[in-house]
This record gives sequence, structure tokens and C-alpha cells, in this order.
Amino acid sequence: MKSNKTYLYLLVFAVLLAAAYFITSDKGEKTSSYELKDKKLFVLDSVKVDKIEIKSSGGDLVLSKSTGEWKTVSPVDYMANTELVNKAISSLKNFNIESIISTNPAKKDTYGFNENNQAEISVYEGGNLKGKFLMGNAAVGTSSYIKKMDSDNIYITDALERTDFVKPDLNEWREKNIVSIPKQSVNSIEFISPEETFTVSKDASGKYFVGTDSVTNAFDGILNLLENFQTTNFADTLINDESAFKNIINIDNGNKNQIKFLMIPTTPVKYYVKVEGDKQIYELEDGAAKNLLKTKKDITGK
Repeated sequence: MKSNKTYLYLLVFAVLLAAAYFITSDKGEKTSSYELKDKKLFVLDSVKVDKIEIKSSGGDLVLSKSTGEWKTVSPVDYMANTELVNKAISSLKNFNIESIISTNPAKKDTYGFNENNQAEISVYEGGNLKGKFLMGNAAVGTSSYIKKMDSDNIYITDALERTDFVKPDLNEWREKNIVSIPKQSVNSIEFISPEETFTVSKDASGKYFVGTDSVTNAFDGILNLLENFQTTNFADTLINDESAFKNIINIDNGNKNQIKFLMIPTTPVKYYVKVEGDKQIYELEDGAAKNLLKTKKDITGK
């Protein structure tokens, strides 16, 4: 009798175990279907994207293509680094949701969803909002954690890097190129400083001289630098006294280009740089400025 009861208990246990297995398997299958269905937050046409907003603890940024070229319109109005913008757009277009990591709102801080860390990303097509989501911490490789604005679900994505959107400094989004002058086009460069004024000119054979003195490799370094002359940083200030810029370089390459330098006696020393026809004041480190601010002796060796 006891033996029969034991078999009965074992049978009931086996039935309950099987039922639990099928119920659990059914739930798992539904989760998999849900993830596949929601693989994309939105379908983006990268050609039509004309505005991106990024809000984070480091400040709010607005990138706009309303003029045909990408610009930062907030917090400053300036040309944007097109390469960085295109990389962000590519990520927004191509990233997919891999899976749900958490549905528990109490765990959101674990994945970086708090005021000090999260970023709110909004993307527009033709002036209309196409999609918006929150970005948390970076995950493994090129993945990140994201969540929808109206959901507690936290997802892990592929091909969506946090560094494509959240920069240590908003100025990183700005175009850093000051001038680009092909070296073969340079006819002459006049160097003006409080100590001296002299001109390096190209003769009919294509060689450069200061008067009758030939130039050293230092001048070739200047020509190379002017082909891709970039700023270290930006000084969003106004300097009304143009005479304060004591060092001047006038470049003749068929067009007239003037670059002015103002030494700022900080520690370490830095220079403000101004280009004729450009209202922006650029900021260079001491060493970067002195790569251009050469003396006659530096250039001729005499």
C-alpha cells in the first residue's frame, strides 16, 4: 500500500515538473519573438537626417543641417566636424537591439541610467522627430545600453558606441581646421613680429629665399603645417583691439590669407589665433603656435 502511494506521489511530481517545464519554455519563446520584433527602434534614412539633439550632464548639443552643411547651432553656432556627425548618423541607422537586459526599474543605475550619466538622443528627418531614446553605459565592444523614453526595459545594442554621441567636451563636435593651403600654391609668406619683419618668396624655379638666402627644412615644415592647420581649442570671446595681435603671418597663394597671433601669459602659455574674415578666436598651445612663429634665423640658419 505504501509502495503504491509512493509511485503515485512520484507520478504527480513528474506531471508537475513537466508542466513547469512547458510553461517556462513557452514564456521563453515569447520573449525571443518579442526581441526579434523590436530589433529596431526606428528605420532611418541617413540622407534625410537634418538634426540631432544630444542632452547629457556635459551640456546640451544641437547639430543641424538646415544650411546644407552640418553645424553646431547650440551651445554655439559653428561649423561641425562632418566626420563625427556622419559616424553618429551611421550608428543611428545601423544599430540593432540584441536583447533585453533588465525590466526592473530599480536596476537602472546599474546600467548608467541616471542624471549624471545618461544621454537623451533625438534624431530628426525633414524637421520631424524620427526617434528618441536614452543611452546609458557603454557595454562590451561597440555595444551600449539603451532604453525607450516610456519603458523600463533596458536593452543591449550592437554597433552603437556611446563615444559616438557623448564627448568629454562639446567642442569636440566643432570643425577644428583653421586653414588648408596647398604647399605648392604658396608664392610668399611675410612674417611680422615686434622684433623683425621678413618675407620668404618663391623664385621662378620653385625654390624659396629670404632675399638671397635659401631656406632650411624649417620652412618646409611651415608649408606642411599650413596644408592642415588645426586649432587646439576655441576661445569664445571677443577681442576688439586688433593691435593686440603682435605676431602676423601674411600668406600669398594667389589669394591673401592673414593669420594673427596673441600670446596669453597663462601657465602654460597659450596663443589666441585670428584669421582674416573669420570671427572665431582659436586657441593654440605654445608649442603648436611656435611651429609657425619662426624667426629669420630659424628659416635661413643665419
